[in-house]
Amino acid sequence: MTDDMTSTDADFHLYTRTAEQYDRVRFSGAAGRWGHQRQTDILRALAEDWRGKRVLEIGCGTGRITQALASWGARVTATDISEEMLRVAGGRFERPSPLPTPEFRVMSVFNIDIDLHRYDYVIMVNVFGRLSNGEGAIREVASRISERCQFVFTFPCLTSVLFPAGLIVNVRGKSLVRNVTSRWYRPETVLDYCRSAYLEVIEFRGCHYVPVPRFFFAALPFFWLCDRLLATRLPHRCPSVFAVCRRRRLRTTHTCAYGDVARRTVSDRSQTVLGSDQSCMEV
Repeated sequence: MTDDMTSTDADFHLYTRTAEQYDRVRFSGAAGRWGHQRQTDILRALAEDWRGKRVLEIGCGTGRITQALASWGARVTATDISEEMLRVAGGRFERPSPLPTPEFRVMSVFNIDIDLHRYDYVIMVNVFGRLSNGEGAIREVASRISERCQFVFTFPCLTSVLFPAGLIVNVRGKSLVRNVTSRWYRPETVLDYCRSAYLEVIEFRGCHYVPVPRFFFAALPFFWLCDRLLATRLPHRCPSVFAVCRRRRLRTTHTCAYGDVARRTVSDRSQTVLGSDQSCMEV
């Protein structure tokens, strides 16, 4: 999935050039279908009822997540910087359906041109690891969403069972199998990015998303077992992690000095840390 996430025009052109084959390469076969199902299962569990929820999807790519959201009844605005990707995504909705039809538009996470206060969720799946400035992207979204909105994004996790691959990717600055920008992150780094943008991380949810199913197909039983054992209790050991965030609520306090009332607004000091037996816990 794409967004304004690459440091070179070559990255953008690669995604545009391969839009037609993107899903077939990554989500065909048992491993690809399983990876897609795991991601949609996690997303679906975020809301008891998606019907009528307003969702902005950033970096929708070919629309596989868009289609799932729409099938649950969400009202989706799906964005990407690649018109070719958006064309493929729109093709999923050519048949008449009683479900809400998504709105598709060209937009970058670094150049948001719509009001985010009207959305209940902002979602970026398989985008963050391709961004040239992940911290800047978090700030862009955080500065525009309302306190009731949840910002949900995935990131490739450097502390996962695949950490050797992540180290190589970070040294190269490129994906292992494609010549596109890629970076893996430590969960602590993502937490710092969110806190500096005044976001509270509600939880981390681990996911053993397999990005190249043909390459990892033989290892599918290993990923399945790790997902069963680690995804909930040790999400930071999973190759892909969902971060569920919201803006920190502000509280207003009053202090009195010599009869004068000084009004000051301070942000909550709640912090989010990784837990050993749950995704996150607040202290």
